[in-house]
Parts: sequence; structure tokens; C-alpha cells
Amino acid sequence: MDDAAIFPQIDDQDNYRLDVYLVDGRVVDVRVDGESVFPTWFKLEFKESGDVSAKVKGLRLSSRQGDSINVHQGFPETAASPPVMATADPS
Repeated sequence: MDDAAIFPQIDDQDNYRLDVYLVDGRVVDVRVDGESVFPTWFKLEFKESGDVSAKVKGLRLSSRQGDSINVHQGFPETAASPPVMATADPS
């Protein structure tokens, strides 16, 4: 089956939000701008500068460029706590 038929299309825009949800140290959901793209390949990179970058579904995100990259503990529906790790303020 074609990936385009399974995963939501991601439009070209200025800034994105990536949310990664963990339960017991395992990924349970990955969302780009609120749309789940799980299961799919993705990677996070934590830079020495404190910035975070990510690649998911061919999309490159970077806190340095104003994207929001967050890691949460818990399932998306119940993840009411603040992110475990949030990106550096781009200002």
C-alpha cells in the first residue's frame, strides 16, 4: 500500500510542532502538527548547543529554526503534564 494513502500529507509551512509520546520508555505516538504519523521512522538529535532537530516522514524540523519539538510521558489523550523535554526558546 502507498504511504501517501496511509499517512497524512504534511504541507510546506514556516514552523511545525512535533510531539513524541512515551509510555514506559517506548514510543506510543508521534504527531506532526497534531496529526499522528505513528508508526513511522523518525529521529531526534540533541545538539551540544541545546537545540533539538528531528526528521520524520521526510520533513526536517529544528528548534533553531523555530520548530517546536516536545517529548511527553503518557498517551496523547492523557498527556496533561508538561513535556519532559521542550526545545530551546528560538528568540
